[in-house]
This record gives sequence, C-alpha cells and structure tokens, in this order.
Amino acid sequence: MTNSTEISHSYRENACELELHVKKANREAAGGPTGRFVENIRNCDIFIEDYHVLIYLDVQLYKFRSARRFDLKDLKNITFKFNSKDNVLTVNLPCLPLTEEEHPEKNSEENKTKIVERPLDLWKLKRITDNCLLKIDDNAELLRPEGSYGYGFASKFHGRIRSFDCDLDTISRMPEPDRVSPLQRLIDRDIDEMKNFCRDQYKLNFVELQVPDGLDNPMQYTFNFKDNTLERDEEYLLHNLTSKPELMEMPDQYDPMEIDCGLISILLAICYDVRFTSNEPNCESAWTRSILSATLTYFEPFTSLKSVVISFMRRSLIYPLYRNYELSRQCVEDCVAALQNNSQWILKQLLITHDCFSLNERSVFNHYYIEDYIRYVSNREICSSSHLQMLAHNLKNVLFDVFKKNLGLGLQELETELLKELITDIHIAASSTSEDESVETESDTSSSDSSDDSDSDSDGDSVIEQKMGSLKL
Repeated sequence: MTNSTEISHSYRENACELELHVKKANREAAGGPTGRFVENIRNCDIFIEDYHVLIYLDVQLYKFRSARRFDLKDLKNITFKFNSKDNVLTVNLPCLPLTEEEHPEKNSEENKTKIVERPLDLWKLKRITDNCLLKIDDNAELLRPEGSYGYGFASKFHGRIRSFDCDLDTISRMPEPDRVSPLQRLIDRDIDEMKNFCRDQYKLNFVELQVPDGLDNPMQYTFNFKDNTLERDEEYLLHNLTSKPELMEMPDQYDPMEIDCGLISILLAICYDVRFTSNEPNCESAWTRSILSATLTYFEPFTSLKSVVISFMRRSLIYPLYRNYELSRQCVEDCVAALQNNSQWILKQLLITHDCFSLNERSVFNHYYIEDYIRYVSNREICSSSHLQMLAHNLKNVLFDVFKKNLGLGLQELETELLKELITDIHIAASSTSEDESVETESDTSSSDSSDDSDSDSDGDSVIEQKMGSLKL
C-alpha cells in the first residue's frame, strides 16, 4: 500500500471539513526517482466508517481519523471541490451531534490519557465512491470519479490485463486490477485472509510441525547460498530478458520503496517454498510461490517493509501445509540472509520461479512482475550489493518489531486456549489412570501409585507451564 498522507481538518457545527494537499508532478524536477505523483484528480476511491475516512487519490493514500462520529445514514452526492491553483481538494462530511465522550472540554491536557483510541477496522469500511461528485474550480459541471489504476512492477501497467489464455479467477483475486484501487485490494485481502484462517490447523502445528511420512522437516533445512550456478536454459532466459537496453530502462515515475517491497514479498514466498521442497521445486511450487505473496495474488503494492512481513506471515499461517509461527519467522530470517549473502542466488531463484510459472497459467505473473524483477536484480547500477545489504539490515530490524499481536489473527488467545486444553487433557488422563489402578491393587499399593501419579501430574504441568512462559507474544 502506498504511503499514507494525513488530512487537515476542521469542525463546524455538525460537519467536518477535510482538506487534502495534492502532490502533483513537477515536470521540471531533476532526474532520478522522485516518487509517484497525482496525475488524474478524478481517479479516486473513497471509504468511510464511524470515525475514519480513507481516500485513494490516483496514486496516493490519504487517511483521516475523526474525533467526532460521522453520520453514515445518508451519504449521497458528496461533493469534492478541487482548487487547481493551490492543488487543494476539500470536502464536507456530516457528523452526528457531540457525545459526552467527544465533548471538547473533556479532552483537556489532563484527560488526554482517557481518550479512547479507535483503531481502524477494514471490515467496517463503507465504499462511497459511487455517491461522490467532483467540482473543479468554478466549473458548473459535476464530474463522476473514474477508476483506472496502475499495477504490476512499479505500477507501470495500465488498462485491461492480458489473460494469457487462462482463467485469472483461478490464480488471482484481482482479475481486473486496473479497475480496483490498491486500497480496495488491501481491504479484499484482509477480509479473505480472516475468512480463510483455520484455528484448528494452526493449533495442530503450534507445538510441533506435523510432517507427513516421507517428507523432510522444513525447520531443519539448511540454505546453501553458494548454489547459484545458472543452468543453460536459465542463462538463455536471462540473456533474452536483459540483452536490449530499452528493456532495462525504469519507468518515468516510480517509487523505489514500492519496487523493493515487491521484491521482498516475492522473495519471502520463495524462501518458504525452498524450505518446503528442500530446494527441489515440485508441482506445488508455483502455487506456493504465488499464494504467499500478496504482491502477486492481489497485485498489491507495498511501501512498508513491516506491512510486507506481516502480510507474508499471515498468509503463511493460512494457506500452505505447514502453519507455524516460528517457521514463518525463520523464512524471514532466510530472506535476510539471502539479501546479505548473494544477489546471484536471488537471481537464480527468480529464474526458477519464472520457469515454475511458465508451465501453467501463472505465466501472467511473469509478464507483470517476475521478468521485470529479474532485470532489476541483474542491474547492478540500481540494485547493487550495497543496496541489498541495506534492505537486509532494514528487514532484520523490522522482524524485531513484528509480534503475534501484529498479525491480527488472535494467535495469543488461540495459543492460551490450546494450552489450557492440553492441561485439562493431562489431568483427565492422569485421573483416569489413577482410578483404574486403584481398583486392581491393594490399598497400600494404590496409595503409592497415587503418589506416583501426582508426581507425573506435576511433571506434566511443568512442561506445559514452561511452554506458556516461553510464548513469544
């Protein structure tokens, strides 16, 4: 998701006026990556809930959290006014009358600690784009919002996506990414992930991975970053993708952070598959390498490494065979090591991914992402070893700042619930064993056995309690 920009605001009676300062392109700016700028003011997507407004304007996300509750009953014909001279977009949104909690004098300095923080819940957002109009300067004509967004590598592609003779619905949740704003892609992904999270499957792999017979334990796999020699067909593909200078050119406007976040999103999925297959890609590798990357499955752009890591860890606990938190963190550590050790290994893995996708309908991902990332990683001028080292350093720092609570899946409560169930099962089993033995033995023997069972009980409790004490929440 593109970096968000705050919105200026003011309250007048039962209305809230929002003011957006639009960052437009400076055609006279010096060369080099200068980020992405608003080109089409009509290209927007607007969402609202009780206390939040999110506006995706062409390429920029604007966020506002209100101290007053919005009136959501009749949001029709909301008019946005754009001043092209000052590049300012304004809108008035209706608010409900002040409550005791929202009253200004209640929010004095000494009472700030008592103000209730209202986190954004994506599930509650209401899309009102179709009910909005746009007035530009003094023009009498009111315009409807448009929906035509970039997607793919550096968001450089526009218009209808090429189907490559495949059913996009089977491989992607965004069969028409040009018609869906990145904000809507984020919301759809969050909702899909919450629907697909399986509590029982996570419980099954919480204490120990349930590895089927004949498969290696991915937790025990050791990466070999020196395994980077290209096969003949990989060399041929690399040559075809990089031989023409015009293919190596970057878009006129792009966000360097968006490109790097996309690379990390894809690389994290690759690291999971390498562990899962012991670096021997199989028929499931194409699915694994695409489903674990929101960049691919949802054509979702990121400009925050923390968002990328959280997205990957969530998806790795929802979709593949092994759903274990420590395994997910291990894959992030693998990605850090890959960035630190060898860009050639990353290049080889991207070429392998291209081969995996080319054998099925996922070749669409090759066209819109993988081929450009192969060119990007092989271009030492823009993706140097020092640049990858910097990415590794930042990614490592992000991992220190990501905890189970950040994933939004309720893992802490789920694990506590599971451990309580285990403790209960141990007590029931111990009690049942004690009763059976007391019927078959003499009184003094029963007494001795009961003491032994009690000791066993204590040992069992200590193991579970240690597990609870060691939880990384």
